[in-house]
Amino acid sequence: MSSARGVRSTEQALRLASSLSRQSYVCKACRAQAIRAFSTTHAQSAEGVSFFKRMQDTLFGTKASRDRREAQEKKERGREVEGASPTIYDDEQRTKVGPDGQTYEVAAVVEAARERQYVQATSLDGLETVGSEQWVRARADKGEQYVGFVPKKRIELGSSQWMMLLHHITVELLVLQKAGRPVGQVCYPRQGLEDPNSYSWLYTRSGTIETGSKSDGIKVIFADPLAEERLLLAIPKSLSESQLQDERALMSELEGAVAESASSAGNGALDATRNVSPARGWMEAPLKDANIKMALYKRILQLTGKRIPDPVISTSTTIADLYNHLRTKDKPAKLFQSPQIQRLKVIAPNVAVYSNRRTPIHKEKELGRWKVIEEELVRRDLPVKGSRWVGAKAKAR
Repeated sequence: MSSARGVRSTEQALRLASSLSRQSYVCKACRAQAIRAFSTTHAQSAEGVSFFKRMQDTLFGTKASRDRREAQEKKERGREVEGASPTIYDDEQRTKVGPDGQTYEVAAVVEAARERQYVQATSLDGLETVGSEQWVRARADKGEQYVGFVPKKRIELGSSQWMMLLHHITVELLVLQKAGRPVGQVCYPRQGLEDPNSYSWLYTRSGTIETGSKSDGIKVIFADPLAEERLLLAIPKSLSESQLQDERALMSELEGAVAESASSAGNGALDATRNVSPARGWMEAPLKDANIKMALYKRILQLTGKRIPDPVISTSTTIADLYNHLRTKDKPAKLFQSPQIQRLKVIAPNVAVYSNRRTPIHKEKELGRWKVIEEELVRRDLPVKGSRWVGAKAKAR
């Protein structure tokens, strides 16, 4: 084992000696030059230019590049001045269409240096002023006059008046549908007070709503065909953008629709205590057409300002469902007004039921002693009604 290890070490020594003998010789001068050329510093840093200076030159250019650019711009301006001439526009070039579709007129380019008739002004007389208060007011864009679809104040109606209004609007919608016109025209502005022929409520009273088969749905029948024609004429076919809805016309139609008769329209027609309404059979008419239902809701909102929640609209299948939501709910009766309590008075005369809470003061008043008790409490400077006052107990001591 020892002899084998000696042989290996001898081989390694011979191999190392042979590899060192094959290395090329480098003189002292070459080694010194290689040492001077070797450096761990970046080449740009070695030039002495800071990082901030390099970034500034990259973004804004060097002084030489800026000088070249200014010289080029000066040369181009000189060419423009030498070859400048008044620009002449024809009729097509003098107009320009903006992004909003409005047409603008392009002013002609006139150089004062070449215009012989140009005279420099010495005062402000006759010159256009820009930016003054009068200038702003004269050019202020006030926009279009806005009139809301919903009335400013919600109108309260009685139960019978809601029934009459639903009958009025339903007849209008059915007549429009029968004539092949869009049912949304029922909300178009009416002429109102200026044109008596636009009083559609004069003709809806004579319309009778009938419920047909499942396929036919509901329909309206007029005893006088002329009333149906006049009703169609009262509802406009087109809507002008400049035409605004008159609030007085809406109020006039609402009063006429819920009035007892055509002659009483406008004379307290919105009194919620009236109890006149058409027969209830037509209210079971189904509302299968979504357009009819939505137009009915919009017209109710336009005339009265009463909003109906979306769940009520979606779940209403008949006109009666809408009426049950719109009608005036009866106030809940109190316990002492119930028939059971009224019978108790007969069965047990010694039992009394009151509408409010009873206190000892009520008992003393019934016995006639409260006046004397009150005078004594005031004379002794004590609290008259209860002792919830902060200083009542201290003062009583």
